[in-house]
Amino acid sequence: MWSELLRSCITDGFGEHLRETLNSLGMSIKDFSEETEIPVSTLYKIISDGQKDFRRSTLRQIIQGVRRLEGVDEENVLAIITTRTALDTIGRTIEIDGGSVKIKEFPATTIEEAIIQGVRAEKSGVKGIICGPIAATTLERAVDIPITAFRFDEGLLLDAIAKLAEKL
Repeated sequence: MWSELLRSCITDGFGEHLRETLNSLGMSIKDFSEETEIPVSTLYKIISDGQKDFRRSTLRQIIQGVRRLEGVDEENVLAIITTRTALDTIGRTIEIDGGSVKIKEFPATTIEEAIIQGVRAEKSGVKGIICGPIAATTLERAVDIPITAFRFDEGLLLDAIAKLAEKL
């Protein structure tokens, strides 16, 4: 469905195609608006006036919303929110138990940036977020996807203390 919808924006009848797509998904315009965060008034304008120009970002939201509702975006993508230095040591794909998990990086150096990046991560469609414990506690109240906090391993902490003690 989403591919036909995308093709129709090049030709004519995008608004009618969007209406048909929503009907086949069993969704009202209001429900789709809530799912995609596109204002109801914008969706009504697009559906009622097939020649109506609208932003490319709105088209992207519509297509991503339809893909998500069709289950196309069932890829395992996780967000990691931490400093750029730490992100540079992590690969883009990690193999776990014979499967792969893609990593989407969200750099942050302050708690405020981590919270903003967490909200951005959810909007981008990731399946879960890994971040520091303080950000995780706050983000659990702000997003609706699973969050895991990473903590320092005691061994790593003792190694860091030993290295620092050598420098004293």
